[in-house]
Amino acid sequence: MVNIDETTATESVSLLRKLEFDKVARHAAGFCISPMGSDLVMEMGLPDERERELVRVLELKEFLLEGQPLPFSRLPDTRHLLDKLEVLDSWLDAAELLDIFYLLQSAVQLRKFMFTSRERFPELNEFTIRIWLEKSIQYSISQAIDERAVVRDTASDGLYEIRKNLGEARDGLRRKMERILRRCQAEGWLMEETVALKNGRQVLALRVENKHKLHGYIQDYSQTGQTVFVEPAETLEISNRIQELEIAERREIERILKALSDGVRQELENVRHNERIMAAFDSLYARARLAVETASTLPQISMGRRLKIVKGYHPWLFISHGFSKEKVLPLDLELGEDEHALVISGPNAGGKSVAMKTAGLLVCMLRHGYLAPCSESSVFPLFNGIFIEIGDEQSIENDLSTFSSHLSAIRDILDHAQPDSLVLIDELCSGTDVEEGSAIARAVIEELLQRGVKTIVTTHLGELKLYAHRREGVVNGAMEFDQHGLAPTFRFLKGVPGNSFAFAMMRRMGFSDEIVSRASGFLKSGHTGLEEMIEDFRQGAARNRELEAELRRERTALAEIRSTLTLQRAELRKKTQELKSRGLRDLNRQLEQARKEIRDLVREVKEHPGDEATLHNARTKLAGMKQEAASKEEAVEREIAPQADLSIRPGDTVRIGDTNTTGEVESIQGDSAVLMCGNFRLTTALRGLEKISRAGAKQLQKDAATGAAGSKSWSVQSTPLESTRLDLRGLTGDEAIAEIGRFIDGLAVHRMPSGTIVHGKGSGALRLRTSEFLKQHPRVKSFRLGDWQEGGAGVTVVEIR
Repeated sequence: MVNIDETTATESVSLLRKLEFDKVARHAAGFCISPMGSDLVMEMGLPDERERELVRVLELKEFLLEGQPLPFSRLPDTRHLLDKLEVLDSWLDAAELLDIFYLLQSAVQLRKFMFTSRERFPELNEFTIRIWLEKSIQYSISQAIDERAVVRDTASDGLYEIRKNLGEARDGLRRKMERILRRCQAEGWLMEETVALKNGRQVLALRVENKHKLHGYIQDYSQTGQTVFVEPAETLEISNRIQELEIAERREIERILKALSDGVRQELENVRHNERIMAAFDSLYARARLAVETASTLPQISMGRRLKIVKGYHPWLFISHGFSKEKVLPLDLELGEDEHALVISGPNAGGKSVAMKTAGLLVCMLRHGYLAPCSESSVFPLFNGIFIEIGDEQSIENDLSTFSSHLSAIRDILDHAQPDSLVLIDELCSGTDVEEGSAIARAVIEELLQRGVKTIVTTHLGELKLYAHRREGVVNGAMEFDQHGLAPTFRFLKGVPGNSFAFAMMRRMGFSDEIVSRASGFLKSGHTGLEEMIEDFRQGAARNRELEAELRRERTALAEIRSTLTLQRAELRKKTQELKSRGLRDLNRQLEQARKEIRDLVREVKEHPGDEATLHNARTKLAGMKQEAASKEEAVEREIAPQADLSIRPGDTVRIGDTNTTGEVESIQGDSAVLMCGNFRLTTALRGLEKISRAGAKQLQKDAATGAAGSKSWSVQSTPLESTRLDLRGLTGDEAIAEIGRFIDGLAVHRMPSGTIVHGKGSGALRLRTSEFLKQHPRVKSFRLGDWQEGGAGVTVVEIR
């Protein structure tokens, strides 16, 4: 048994190794910019602020997905440099000081960037705001050392003067050596016609027989002995001068580097502070890169006890299989608040242990500040400890058998597991007698249940499956097996115990049918009944999954229809508004044209008051204008009139117009339909009917205004109502009033809540007569001119009491 929190560091590493978290961490460490971050990742420690750490990784993942580069490009490992400065009188060379410069510069760049992006990355800003903003050390180092880690000539006045003199001396030596070289060439003394460098001194390569012809000092011989390297005596003084200047240069450089090192030493704690933050940020960066690579998310972290894994991938299997979702199948697993233990059963190599380890590894990643490769809809409790017993590690040192070692690990789990722990046990008590093992396994689960510990175990024990089926708080789970293909599907099924399918595996492995039959014949009848029960469970679960999948498809289709209808409704509103605006503009233009023509006619009549021909011509034009307006009005009314629903058939339930009145279609006669509305029969135009469901009709009846109290049924045979729309055009005023009276009586008798009277626009006289009559009629509740789509000022809509 290993616990991630309560054991030694070695034991913690053992747990992480069993869950394969160390492999995930090693892969993530490869994304680090610096060895400091890589080492921090491989420490596999627990973050102090787990939830805030997860949000930081999530923000950094979002930053990476935006395609932006980091605000710094170099992050050197400075840990050994700062350790070196802790020794008194120690100092750093130019390259080491340049590394300190890059560390401080990168830290400042990171803090400034995150501060400017604090609205998008608030947690990263809070994390980096602690960085020590330093400029003095950076300035001093950059002024003294260039990007090649060479001390600049301008690092001090003394160094500038030394290098100036050194340059002049070297130029003088070069000129003198070139002059001597030309002389030796002319004499034919040279083996090589170049100036060489031996022992730090400039020399000429002479033939050995000519070594005494040039006055100087022998510095070296060639390997063959045929060439002697001579430093001319003429250059001795200037060479010594150069050597003195080089020594002075080294001393001055050493003094400069010591001064810079002392400046860093004075701020050693602040520099270490920045170093720690940058290493921690590098660790965040590596985990964010891993999250991008594995499409990991931040699931819901719950204070409760519910564990829900939706499309959760085993991280290391996902990585090692090249992130192929075809090769690695996701896990869907859920344990409710009151479901404390899960017993997973199924065939060997069917994925029981992988499912258990997937759940444990995902929990482990979240605890260590990693995002998890699962759906955002997943829910994980705040586990504060993980205990795992997996594999069959026999303890030879302690003289323990495999089962004894297994029991020892379980004892340790029971000694330390708390309600906020997660316990994972593979093949619980399977290494001994089946009955005794089942009894021990039940006792262990009972103890964990009493403490409220979330527990996941795998088993082949039939008694344990039956126990999980009967015991409240314990849930069966199975790894599905394809009986036709004789292969596991690696799909987890909750609430169903798994069959071991040992005989199917025998057939798959090539055992003869005779041996398989003989083996199955030795089974007890009780075991056979248990296997049959498991198979019934499995088939029922399969049917439920099919129904659930069908329901999801129907919901998806319904959502698409709803979305389409919403778009169509919005488009219709837009087109209606456009038509209203265009119609209003056309109407204003036509009115203005009509006014202009009438003004012209009036002016013409006034100019010729006694001319009958002019008067007749004006009357003819007015009559033509009136006829044209009436024709346009009829065309508009025909255009906006509702179209008949040709799908309406006898027996359909329909609604009349825009009213709440509903009825059943008895028959269809041309453009009309005969309806049964309650206890009366009604004939109305087919174009004014809308087909609805019976449920919709009941809802409309609830919303409709009630009629006279106590009335049971009534008939309309004496006053047939053919439509809720009355057309008065072409009638005289008196004829129109009579028609309106009969129309309103018919509406009232048939309990029609409203009707439409078409009187046209024309001169407005018929509209005024209609209005005066309606004001005095006792059955009229209210009336108004129609909306634009109803016919505008050419119609009046009446509401009946």
